[in-house]
Amino acid sequence: MACNMEDIIESPVIAASIDREDKKVIEKKIKSRECFISGESSNGKSDVWTVFSHVLYANTDKRTGYVSCNKCKILLSNLPGTGTSHLKRHKCAVVTKGNSSMDEFVTKKIKIKIPEKVSHYAVDECVKFCALDLRSFSAINGDGFKSLCQFLVNTGAKYGAVDVNDVLPNPTTVSRNCIKTATTLRNELMSKLILYIEQKRYSTTTDMWTDNYKKIGYTAVTIHYIDDNWVLNSNILCVRQFPIDQKKSGENVRRSLKDFFSAWPQYDGDDWLSNFVWVTDRGSNIIKALEPNIRLNCSAHIIHNVLQYTFKGIENNDSSQTEEEIDLEPISNLITATKSLIRYMKKSGENNLLSKSLLQSVETRWNSNLAMLQSLFNMYSEVIQLYGQDSRKMSEIDYNLLSKLIDFLAPFKNASTQLEGTSYPTINLVMLHKAKLLKHLLSYKHNRYDDNIQIMFSELASRSLHAVQEKFELDKYHEIALFLWPPYKKLKMVDSQIERDRIIENVKVQLHNIQEQMPNNPPENTSQTGNLNYLNEDMFSEWADIDEGSNTRTRYTCEDELSMYQLEHYEPNQNVLQWWKERQIKMPMMAKLAMRIFAIPATSAGSERAFSTSGRVIEERRTCLKGDTVESILFLNDYYKK
Repeated sequence: MACNMEDIIESPVIAASIDREDKKVIEKKIKSRECFISGESSNGKSDVWTVFSHVLYANTDKRTGYVSCNKCKILLSNLPGTGTSHLKRHKCAVVTKGNSSMDEFVTKKIKIKIPEKVSHYAVDECVKFCALDLRSFSAINGDGFKSLCQFLVNTGAKYGAVDVNDVLPNPTTVSRNCIKTATTLRNELMSKLILYIEQKRYSTTTDMWTDNYKKIGYTAVTIHYIDDNWVLNSNILCVRQFPIDQKKSGENVRRSLKDFFSAWPQYDGDDWLSNFVWVTDRGSNIIKALEPNIRLNCSAHIIHNVLQYTFKGIENNDSSQTEEEIDLEPISNLITATKSLIRYMKKSGENNLLSKSLLQSVETRWNSNLAMLQSLFNMYSEVIQLYGQDSRKMSEIDYNLLSKLIDFLAPFKNASTQLEGTSYPTINLVMLHKAKLLKHLLSYKHNRYDDNIQIMFSELASRSLHAVQEKFELDKYHEIALFLWPPYKKLKMVDSQIERDRIIENVKVQLHNIQEQMPNNPPENTSQTGNLNYLNEDMFSEWADIDEGSNTRTRYTCEDELSMYQLEHYEPNQNVLQWWKERQIKMPMMAKLAMRIFAIPATSAGSERAFSTSGRVIEERRTCLKGDTVESILFLNDYYKK
């Protein structure tokens, strides 16, 4: 059957090939943001679309006739009607059989069966390693140990039976290269983070710590950011030794932070500090050091302070209370007796007679008192069997009071645990946990029956309420974060409409700032290759039919986006970052604000955890480690894990 030339030209494949621009032009337009990679999977049935994304024009969302590999970012042709067989031949593409990637298929290792005798020899050598070098048995499962062993195995396979002493370097060489490697990798990390810093998609936490042996101070700085895939990340930037000859004053702490960031010339010291939103505890020197900058209080530290205030004087049997105040001596005696019992059992070794050891509290962490009380509650029957109900050690420990005190403290521990998370946004949880704690405490305060225990807990709740209202201050960033969490955008826990309006006005201010930083005009089309899409549809947008449900790159004002957001649907338990990722084209300004706000953590736990690792590095036999070496080890430990 004959066909004329017009039919051929109107064919979608031929028409697309006539309109399509050269690949190099499209690559330049991606860099200039005239085109963008959709980041969304195609509706196609082929498994190949888990690896490729369409490249679209920024002003129309029309396809360019190219797709981008999500792994290696190479552009490949993809005209309508041409199929996907050529995409499947790409090195990163999906293999239809077994649904495994081509990379995995090509590099798949053939599993060699190791003789049983060799496995026994390996066990003997591991025992010798742990015994000779006094290492823990779990060291065999360490990623670093396995990586070293694999390197040695591969070296032997390539060069034959070599003397291990000819392969392993001198410890001094390792020490020097530890610092060198850390410096190189930190610079690489910072070069990647500069983009996030320029786009204000990050925040920082800092904390200070003193080692137990030489009493040398260290300052940790951790950066938190959301990457291009909308995944929340954190990296320890430094755990720097504080100058020994300086006092830890606010001025000196600020100078120390500026000196660290001065290694990167993009900004001067003060600009580096002012670029960040800081989350810290309420130490007076830290507050003074960051006084000119945006700083939020660590919410976990606030909860610790609330509990400290609540039980202040109780544990010490403070007799200065007035006649109107309720006698809380039974609670005081319970806490003191529990600490005394566990201290005795630890010292005498009788703690080992229990099926599960009792836990001691840590003075710097009030929540550890709850862990202590819970451990006794769980082992109560075994402790009674050991000492007897009427023993002097158990005389002040009332089982019923112990149970109720645990119930009273549990919401504080739950709040701290959730707010200290680092793999998910936490700043949006602060207002909710404060509201939850207030509700919890009010239920105890109003539960004043004739029961002496109820009366005591009512008084305890009154103290906590006062502390929460006085110390647990909310910042505008906490409020904006909750509004940007779709299930809570109506702000039901806020007391009045006036307060809700105030929060939304703060959101508008942030959106206006973002709008001012965005280009006023769409990018000019500099292509000379005959692109037929020469019309700028934004010129006629006032008469265009707008599909409110479509996820297209239509330019709205920040007020428009705010109104659109309030009508958006949210599925229960949906990942909030992925939710915003799916709407970053439809609501770009709102999405940018979400990316900035959700990068701020609720606590400084990221930096505090660095000090937990520090305690394993600076041990009794390693107190001569230099500050630079300690910092390098801690940075590399965090870097390699992530």
